[in-house]
Amino acid sequence: MNWRMSGGSICWRKRSRRRLAACIGFHPLAWVAARQLRKERERACDDAVLSRGIAAPDYAGHLMDLVRALAATRSRWANAPAMAEASDLESRVRALLDSARSRQPLSRRAALAIASAAIAVLLPAVAITAQAQAARGSLVGVVEDASHARVPNCQVTAKNMDGSNQEVTRANAAGEYGFAAIPPGHYALEIRSAGFAIFKRDAVVEAGKAVRVDATLDVGEVSETVVIVGKRPATVTQAAPMARPPQRIRVGGNVQATKLVLMVRPPYPPELEQLGIQGTVVMRAVISTTGDMLNVEAVNSDVDARLVTAALDAVRLWKYQPTLLNGQPVEVATTITVDFQLGQ
Repeated sequence: MNWRMSGGSICWRKRSRRRLAACIGFHPLAWVAARQLRKERERACDDAVLSRGIAAPDYAGHLMDLVRALAATRSRWANAPAMAEASDLESRVRALLDSARSRQPLSRRAALAIASAAIAVLLPAVAITAQAQAARGSLVGVVEDASHARVPNCQVTAKNMDGSNQEVTRANAAGEYGFAAIPPGHYALEIRSAGFAIFKRDAVVEAGKAVRVDATLDVGEVSETVVIVGKRPATVTQAAPMARPPQRIRVGGNVQATKLVLMVRPPYPPELEQLGIQGTVVMRAVISTTGDMLNVEAVNSDVDARLVTAALDAVRLWKYQPTLLNGQPVEVATTITVDFQLGQ
């Protein structure tokens, strides 16, 4: 065996120290244990050298020469290993020159005793960790759109209604999300993605169990507002309500928003102009895959029926560029507001 095995272990030890720091970070007990391990490793190297017939004084002299070389190039060895420290070197040389020291490997009985002691210490810690993990549950699922395509990178929020924790994550590129270990409880789950309506669902997480909640996101609704202005008669002094500007929900991702391409403006009924009657008609409808209006109906009842009829007759003739989901046209709900006002 070459005497330089101890010096060669220096570089190995520096690499081990860096790997240890990357794995466990800073922990006092871990570093104390690592330092003791390095000392024992050096003793093992020394015992192996002497067991090959190398004289202890000669080997000790080699160590002293190695320390002097390290001291001369200290700038290059800023993180000098344990063997280069004075106290460690002294104890190491003393051990080398101790002729009564046993340099034989551990017997099988001693190894079994040490292993039994380690198991006795580690088993309770493992049991505590396993018990803590068993006291938690998991919540997983997959997010898809109406065409059964995956929706990636959507935000997933799980709020514990029985506790104070609120978990937030994002689905991966395959549309899969998961909360690996969360406290048990009744969770309110929300999934959001641009261009889609918010998905809401309740889920009960139990200790030691995995709950699966898959989500199908619907395309978000759109809305239109139209203001129809009629002539106000001279005898009517009723103030006209504020006009509301058109509104439309912005969408993104794999959703291409619908677009109004043909608008038929409702006429203001002349008899209602003469009577000074105003009103706002709110309608719900479905924009079909061809862009036509389906199931157009008024949802408010506090407006003159003649205004409702005028608004419905006109809106049924509207034409849209259909909403595209992943390049395919889909139906989408819409809210349309027609505001009949009397001008000056």
